[in-house]
Amino acid sequence: MNARQVHLEPPEAEQPEANHRHRVARERRTRMRERLIAATMDVYSQSPGGRRPVIDDVIRAADVSRGTFYKYFDTLDEVLVEIGRSAASEMLLSYDRLFGPLDDGAVMLATGPLMALARAAMDPPHGAIISHADMIDRTSGEDPRRQLVYRSLNHGRDQGVFKFDAIEAAFDLVIGTSVEGARRISRTGQLDGAGIRETVVMILLGLGMQRPAARRAVDTAWQLLQGASEHLHWWKPVNPV
Repeated sequence: MNARQVHLEPPEAEQPEANHRHRVARERRTRMRERLIAATMDVYSQSPGGRRPVIDDVIRAADVSRGTFYKYFDTLDEVLVEIGRSAASEMLLSYDRLFGPLDDGAVMLATGPLMALARAAMDPPHGAIISHADMIDRTSGEDPRRQLVYRSLNHGRDQGVFKFDAIEAAFDLVIGTSVEGARRISRTGQLDGAGIRETVVMILLGLGMQRPAARRAVDTAWQLLQGASEHLHWWKPVNPV
């Protein structure tokens, strides 16, 4: 009986050592993954003239081999998707914390694109990488912004503010315009508040609102966003016109 117990149970000293090795390996993998993500963001922020970086740029910035990159990611787009989802979670947390009590469907919907476009203007490298990530992954049900947009669209339709038959088409209008707007703004780097607001007004017009009502909703959302700007680490002054 004793011999059998000795045979089945590893020495107690080996268990902490094995756990330590596993923990160290896990932490090393996490650090390397974060290193590759940070390098991707760096090369995008330093990429000249709208040139899209490639894997060679990333591994050079991270100072790792191509084989190391492929241990963690299959493609550069996969890195971008992870960055985009992380940014989506950050944006949703900010939205819920600052604008959660909103009940007006049009103002609710307008606030999201305004945040995305304003950040693209104030932080062009971030806007460039996120807009590209969104183009890859915008249809994923895992993106928390997708749920936010659906919630706002349904709420606005229930209030009689929006008029559309297919919610998928309405979703594509909101996200597609926001992504393309962020991509263009991040390339020009223009801090144009009036232009940002007009883009979102056009979204609301596409959802069936009349221009005066759409303008009021966007102006209200913009005022709310400016009022909360001290809580947004990326906020910079924009053209007030």
